[in-house]
Amino acid sequence: MADLKEKLAHHAELAWFVVMLILVAVFFSWSVIEVTNGSSTSVRYGLPLFSGLPPEAQAAVKTFESSPPPNGTSEVVNGILVVNMTAVQNATFSDVFKPNFIKATPGEPIVIILNSPQVITGFFIRLPDGVVNVNAIPGTPSYVYFLAPNQPGNYTWREPELAGYDFSYMTGTLEVV
Repeated sequence: MADLKEKLAHHAELAWFVVMLILVAVFFSWSVIEVTNGSSTSVRYGLPLFSGLPPEAQAAVKTFESSPPPNGTSEVVNGILVVNMTAVQNATFSDVFKPNFIKATPGEPIVIILNSPQVITGFFIRLPDGVVNVNAIPGTPSYVYFLAPNQPGNYTWREPELAGYDFSYMTGTLEVV
């Protein structure tokens, strides 16, 4: 009888281990699928991934990328300002961010496609509604989505990473008019 209890205990422990392992695999796979297709509700907005953009911003970025504007840097698509921004190292301070000036209307949705061909870089701007801080790694675009402040004025964004000499002077301006 004692031998039978030991066998049952051993098999029950193994069975629970297998059940828990299967549950972990199912939930992990489910999370990966949700994040990659943009349907995750817990970590959706604010991710520096394309899937972290709201659906209407994803559509605007797809339209922007399929037919880029003549200047190649910014265009309003379906009411959303899409800006293709590149941060380069070893440029003069005013030329680190291209473009380094964005003009928006109050409350206008803005999507920034942040590219960094050389070093880990970032985008940091303090707005009345909060801080926007996103990093970008070389070769992989990061996506920034936010609403322009309702208060007109100039807002300065900065380089939050140690990306080169005098990185703290690497800035750009968001003008809300």
